[in-house]
Amino acid sequence: GAFMIGGGISKHHTLWWNQYREGLDYAFYITTAQEFDGSLSGALVREAISWGKVTQKAKQSTLHAEVTTILPFIYAALLSKLQN
Repeated sequence: GAFMIGGGISKHHTLWWNQYREGLDYAFYITTAQEFDGSLSGALVREAISWGKVTQKAKQSTLHAEVTTILPFIYAALLSKLQN
């Protein structure tokens, strides 16, 4: 699985190399980019599924948010879940 923050070259390489291992089973994107601009950063998971970079049965989601504001909440929720 992959937890991708933002986009660009790191997202590209994560997705690209996983197509050679039958695709990711989990994919979660946090991005401020929008799909309509045509950039990789704004591409939704269904685009990666169409290329075999993410499996069709993968658990996946895209969160449109500014990472510096949302990541602390995700981190706190994960810590809370792990402590219980």
